[in-house]
Amino acid sequence: MMIDKIEIKQHEVALYGELKLLDGEMSKDDFNEMLSRLVSWKLGPVMPTRHFEMVYNQEKKETLVDVYVTVPLPESSESHADSFRYVFNKLIEFGNLYEREFEDISGFKGKD
Repeated sequence: MMIDKIEIKQHEVALYGELKLLDGEMSKDDFNEMLSRLVSWKLGPVMPTRHFEMVYNQEKKETLVDVYVTVPLPESSESHADSFRYVFNKLIEFGNLYEREFEDISGFKGKD
């Protein structure tokens, strides 16, 4: 797995975070299993709004993952840095989950 991009932007009333991952180690056979394991992250608590898109590029034999997190900015004088950290941590949380699940899948297959 390689992190291709991490970006956090502020738009009017929210912070939008994006994480792009490339994985040249995952096989097409493992793709569906990995996708089903990652759905739990997407279905987590309602806040922050978060989702991911995962596609297997058959030609390059690599998995492309786009992760998105949106958090409303606080209306009071609270620090925007806390919201920024929160978005960043959610993106990293996904990366850690991805890595853990991939190790589990590849480790499981190696024991057959």
